[in-house]
Amino acid sequence: MPWMQERAQPPLAVPTKPHQGAAALLSLALREVTEAGAEVGPALARRLGIRPLDCSAMEHVMASRPGPAELSTRLGISTGSGTELIDRLERSGHLVRERHPSDRRRVALRPTESAVADVLAALGPLLAAINELAADFTPDEQETITRYLHEAARRLRDYAHPAAP
Repeated sequence: MPWMQERAQPPLAVPTKPHQGAAALLSLALREVTEAGAEVGPALARRLGIRPLDCSAMEHVMASRPGPAELSTRLGISTGSGTELIDRLERSGHLVRERHPSDRRRVALRPTESAVADVLAALGPLLAAINELAADFTPDEQETITRYLHEAARRLRDYAHPAAP
Protein backbone atom coordinates (compact mmCIF):
# COMPACT_ATOMS: atom_id res chain seq x y z
CA MET A 1 0.00 0.00 0.00
CA PRO A 2 1.39 3.42 -0.88
CA TRP A 3 0.68 4.94 2.52
CA MET A 4 2.70 2.21 4.20
CA GLN A 5 5.87 4.08 3.24
CA GLU A 6 4.74 6.83 5.62
CA ARG A 7 6.08 4.79 8.54
CA ALA A 8 9.62 5.89 7.83
CA GLN A 9 8.58 9.55 7.90
CA PRO A 10 8.07 11.61 11.07
CA PRO A 11 4.50 12.31 12.20
CA LEU A 12 2.77 15.06 10.21
CA ALA A 13 1.81 17.09 13.27
CA VAL A 14 4.55 18.74 15.32
CA PRO A 15 4.21 17.54 18.90
CA THR A 16 3.29 20.32 21.32
CA LYS A 17 3.45 18.14 24.45
CA PRO A 18 6.36 15.89 25.40
CA HIS A 19 4.31 12.68 25.13
CA GLN A 20 2.76 13.47 21.74
CA GLY A 21 5.71 12.02 19.83
CA ALA A 22 5.25 8.73 21.64
CA ALA A 23 1.50 8.92 20.99
CA ALA A 24 2.16 9.27 17.26
CA LEU A 25 4.38 6.18 17.41
CA LEU A 26 1.61 4.35 19.27
CA SER A 27 -0.85 5.32 16.54
CA LEU A 28 1.54 4.04 13.88
CA ALA A 29 1.88 0.77 15.80
CA LEU A 30 -1.92 0.48 15.94
CA ARG A 31 -2.09 1.02 12.19
CA GLU A 32 0.48 -1.76 11.76
CA VAL A 33 -1.69 -4.04 13.91
CA THR A 34 -4.81 -3.26 11.85
CA GLU A 35 -2.90 -3.92 8.63
CA ALA A 36 -1.60 -7.23 9.95
CA GLY A 37 -5.09 -8.09 11.20
CA ALA A 38 -6.48 -7.51 7.71
CA GLU A 39 -4.12 -10.23 6.46
CA VAL A 40 -5.53 -12.82 8.90
CA GLY A 41 -8.88 -13.32 7.11
CA PRO A 42 -7.36 -14.32 3.76
CA ALA A 43 -4.77 -16.51 5.54
CA LEU A 44 -7.53 -18.21 7.52
CA ALA A 45 -9.51 -18.78 4.32
CA ARG A 46 -6.46 -20.48 2.75
CA ARG A 47 -5.99 -22.68 5.80
CA LEU A 48 -9.68 -23.66 5.75
CA GLY A 49 -9.70 -24.18 1.98
CA ILE A 50 -12.52 -21.70 1.38
CA ARG A 51 -12.86 -18.45 -0.51
CA PRO A 52 -11.97 -15.21 1.32
CA LEU A 53 -15.56 -13.95 0.91
CA ASP A 54 -16.87 -17.20 2.39
CA CYS A 55 -14.49 -16.76 5.31
CA SER A 56 -15.72 -13.19 5.84
CA ALA A 57 -19.29 -14.46 5.76
CA MET A 58 -18.49 -17.09 8.37
CA GLU A 59 -16.87 -14.46 10.60
CA HIS A 60 -20.14 -12.50 10.55
CA VAL A 61 -22.23 -15.62 11.12
CA MET A 62 -20.07 -16.71 14.04
CA ALA A 63 -20.11 -13.25 15.60
CA SER A 64 -23.81 -12.36 15.40
CA ARG A 65 -25.89 -14.93 13.49
CA PRO A 66 -27.36 -12.48 10.97
CA GLY A 67 -30.14 -13.21 8.53
CA PRO A 68 -29.40 -13.66 4.81
CA ALA A 69 -30.25 -10.06 3.83
CA GLU A 70 -28.22 -8.60 6.69
CA LEU A 71 -25.25 -10.79 5.78
CA SER A 72 -25.43 -9.65 2.15
CA THR A 73 -25.48 -6.02 3.27
CA ARG A 74 -22.51 -6.49 5.58
CA LEU A 75 -20.51 -8.14 2.79
CA GLY A 76 -21.52 -5.50 0.25
CA ILE A 77 -23.04 -8.00 -2.17
CA SER A 78 -26.49 -8.37 -3.70
CA THR A 79 -29.08 -10.54 -1.98
CA GLY A 80 -28.92 -12.92 -4.95
CA SER A 81 -25.17 -13.31 -4.53
CA GLY A 82 -25.73 -13.67 -0.79
CA THR A 83 -28.19 -16.50 -1.36
CA GLU A 84 -25.68 -18.26 -3.62
CA LEU A 85 -22.94 -17.83 -1.00
CA ILE A 86 -25.21 -19.12 1.80
CA ASP A 87 -26.25 -22.10 -0.32
CA ARG A 88 -22.58 -22.93 -0.96
CA LEU A 89 -21.68 -22.65 2.75
CA GLU A 90 -24.68 -24.75 3.71
CA ARG A 91 -23.83 -27.47 1.15
CA SER A 92 -20.25 -27.58 2.39
CA GLY A 93 -21.40 -28.03 5.99
CA HIS A 94 -20.26 -24.66 7.31
CA LEU A 95 -23.62 -23.21 8.30
CA VAL A 96 -27.30 -23.97 8.64
CA ARG A 97 -30.41 -21.89 8.16
CA GLU A 98 -32.83 -21.94 11.07
CA ARG A 99 -35.86 -20.02 12.24
CA HIS A 100 -35.04 -16.81 14.08
CA PRO A 101 -35.58 -17.38 17.82
CA SER A 102 -37.78 -14.30 18.37
CA ASP A 103 -39.38 -13.86 14.92
CA ARG A 104 -40.47 -17.15 13.37
CA ARG A 105 -40.96 -15.45 9.97
CA ARG A 106 -37.24 -14.68 9.71
CA VAL A 107 -34.28 -16.95 9.05
CA ALA A 108 -31.08 -16.86 11.07
CA LEU A 109 -27.74 -18.30 9.99
CA ARG A 110 -25.83 -20.47 12.45
CA PRO A 111 -22.34 -21.96 12.07
CA THR A 112 -22.12 -25.72 12.38
CA GLU A 113 -20.17 -27.21 15.28
CA SER A 114 -17.64 -28.63 12.83
CA ALA A 115 -17.11 -25.20 11.23
CA VAL A 116 -16.51 -23.61 14.64
CA ALA A 117 -14.09 -26.42 15.53
CA ASP A 118 -12.22 -25.97 12.22
CA VAL A 119 -11.89 -22.22 12.73
CA LEU A 120 -10.72 -22.60 16.32
CA ALA A 121 -8.18 -25.23 15.30
CA ALA A 122 -6.85 -23.02 12.50
CA LEU A 123 -6.68 -19.95 14.74
CA GLY A 124 -5.39 -21.82 17.80
CA PRO A 125 -1.67 -21.20 17.21
CA LEU A 126 -2.25 -17.50 16.54
CA LEU A 127 -4.44 -17.06 19.63
CA ALA A 128 -1.89 -18.92 21.76
CA ALA A 129 0.93 -16.70 20.48
CA ILE A 130 -1.06 -13.53 21.21
CA ASN A 131 -1.93 -14.77 24.72
CA GLU A 132 1.73 -15.61 25.28
CA LEU A 133 2.67 -12.07 24.24
CA ALA A 134 0.08 -10.57 26.60
CA ALA A 135 1.53 -12.61 29.47
CA ASP A 136 4.86 -10.78 28.97
CA PHE A 137 3.25 -7.59 30.37
CA THR A 138 2.51 -6.76 33.98
CA PRO A 139 -1.14 -6.59 35.04
CA ASP A 140 -0.94 -2.76 35.10
CA GLU A 141 0.52 -2.71 31.60
CA GLN A 142 -2.16 -5.14 30.41
CA GLU A 143 -4.85 -2.87 31.86
CA THR A 144 -3.42 0.17 30.07
CA ILE A 145 -3.04 -1.68 26.77
CA THR A 146 -6.57 -3.05 27.07
CA ARG A 147 -8.01 0.40 27.75
CA TYR A 148 -6.14 1.87 24.77
CA LEU A 149 -7.23 -0.90 22.39
CA HIS A 150 -10.89 -0.73 23.46
CA GLU A 151 -10.96 3.03 23.00
CA ALA A 152 -9.13 2.77 19.65
CA ALA A 153 -11.68 0.18 18.50
CA ARG A 154 -14.53 2.48 19.54
CA ARG A 155 -13.04 5.36 17.56
CA LEU A 156 -12.49 3.15 14.51
CA ARG A 157 -16.13 2.06 14.69
CA ASP A 158 -17.29 5.67 15.14
CA TYR A 159 -15.38 6.59 11.99
CA ALA A 160 -16.78 3.63 10.05
CA HIS A 161 -20.33 4.21 11.28
CA PRO A 162 -20.76 7.92 12.09
CA ALA A 163 -23.82 8.95 14.06
CA ALA A 164 -26.55 10.53 11.99
CA PRO A 165 -26.61 14.35 12.31
